[in-house]
Amino acid sequence: MKIKTYATITLGLLILTSCNQPKRNPKAFTLNGKIEGSNTEYVILSYRDSSDVYISDTLPIVDQSFSAEGYLMHTSMVGLSTNLSENSMEDPNRLKFFLEPTEIDIKLKEGEFPNAKISGSKTQVESEELNETIEPLQVKATEIHNINTSSKQLKKLNNDIKDIKIQYVVNHPKSYLSASIISFYQYSLPTDSLSMLFSNLDPKLKESYYGVEIEKTIQERINKYIVSSGDIAPNFSKENSDGDILTLNQFKGKTVLLDFGADWCLPCKKEIPQVKKIYDEYHAKGLEIIGVSYDRDKTIWKEYIKNEELNWHHVNNGMPKENQGVSISKLYEVPAIPTYILIDEKGIIVDRYRASDEENKSLDDLENKLNTLLTSK
Repeated sequence: MKIKTYATITLGLLILTSCNQPKRNPKAFTLNGKIEGSNTEYVILSYRDSSDVYISDTLPIVDQSFSAEGYLMHTSMVGLSTNLSENSMEDPNRLKFFLEPTEIDIKLKEGEFPNAKISGSKTQVESEELNETIEPLQVKATEIHNINTSSKQLKKLNNDIKDIKIQYVVNHPKSYLSASIISFYQYSLPTDSLSMLFSNLDPKLKESYYGVEIEKTIQERINKYIVSSGDIAPNFSKENSDGDILTLNQFKGKTVLLDFGADWCLPCKKEIPQVKKIYDEYHAKGLEIIGVSYDRDKTIWKEYIKNEELNWHHVNNGMPKENQGVSISKLYEVPAIPTYILIDEKGIIVDRYRASDEENKSLDDLENKLNTLLTSK
């Protein structure tokens, strides 16, 4: 296995400096809410408090109003849901916004949470202004995504949106929104770029939850082996969805695609049609797909396989942080899903795609590679 070396003396000094920054004192916040609608019984405010503990605070609705008080160490994005909320990324009764250690007022309407009126949060205002700038691109990207998730035009639009956000980071090194943007893109940014953006942040942001997470990612890239193109694919042994033992080594002589996803992963689901197309076209030529699921509930996992008609091999990885056994995602250093890793018939990694690739190579790129590897068979 090859070692991917990213460390530099400058980066090492940077990390040591940020680790030695003094901690800030926690500060109080107050959230005052008004909600229009008669079916909301309570709202749930989810955030990480000043003790680094995740809080889910259930706030009853009284006379269409609610309130919350607590302590924060840093400004951060928090979640707001209700008894009407569903487990969906596009839920109209769910909202994410920036909460600051100050007094915040929020006005909501049932079924229209994304249109909430929020005052008192400087970072939220910055976020809304940036979103207005990219809204035309975002609308167009959504329209194209609903038609063709693998469109080159969609990829360009997403890259344009990313470029605008990264330029915002460069221009606003003291904004918590900048730290949030870096955190969001940290797995798709090259290490040099990630280190540069982090180094330019205000010291207080390096201490924030976002800063700590970014710094951890940089350190992990420095200190560990990266299984990548040209490396031997680590073997694993797991019980498959039929209850039999499946190992990667049993597929020697076949081209294997590891497909990391989950029932709750909306981007994963949107890519299923193209994955099916790939399987139908290349299975007869020697391609095998092994779905590696992050689902905690194995019943839901098996129902997902059946309902989506995913007619290939499947094993359950579980959530990486909760997995006490052999975690395939840890073996392959998968940062997020969807992730695809292509392995040739000799057991050598050909390439990584989507979330596990610094360039976020697409399923189109994967198809082009398969076309090169398998068209002669």
